[in-house]
Amino acid sequence: MPTNSEVNPTNLERRDLLKGLAVILGAAISPACQRAAEVPAAQRMAGVARWSLEQRAIAHRCADLIMPATDTPSALAVGVGEFMDYVASVWLQQSELEELLAGLNGLQEEAQRQYTKNFVDLSEMEQVQLLTQMETASSVLNASSQEELRSKVFARLKELTVVGYYSSEVGAKQERVYVPMPGRYDGYFKLNKVGRQWSS
Repeated sequence: MPTNSEVNPTNLERRDLLKGLAVILGAAISPACQRAAEVPAAQRMAGVARWSLEQRAIAHRCADLIMPATDTPSALAVGVGEFMDYVASVWLQQSELEELLAGLNGLQEEAQRQYTKNFVDLSEMEQVQLLTQMETASSVLNASSQEELRSKVFARLKELTVVGYYSSEVGAKQERVYVPMPGRYDGYFKLNKVGRQWSS
């Protein structure tokens, strides 16, 4: 039976996790995601929904496309949907929320324009194609403000997914291969074996 400390990482462990996730994302984690991830999962209580059921369904589907099931569970299976709901209802500033919702609405509009279907009703291949367009929108020469917005919203969805996933028990202990105490202390280790010193 796991102890409470095994299931709920300490504040220090959560901070270390967030540092590692910033490397994975290639950018600093936003204050909203950082504050949300520092709250133990059992204490996260979503407030009044600040997005429609359609917007929520699109965001949740994007999470599963960003981190699908492999030999470990998918994003939604480990609770990323609940993490997204929590961040959106509690931690996002109004301007951040409006930007996210505009991007989700834009994704729905693109699905209707290109395929005459709702985003969640498209095939996985079509959904991935739209997300890929969204991700690379800002790299287009002379990208419009709308394309810049799409790219920023994809980055937000990716951040919510990755932080939510790796702050879950499955993400922290299965996907990352949890090691309670990595390495070992060796007071007689010869520095000339590695030729450098290491710091953490």
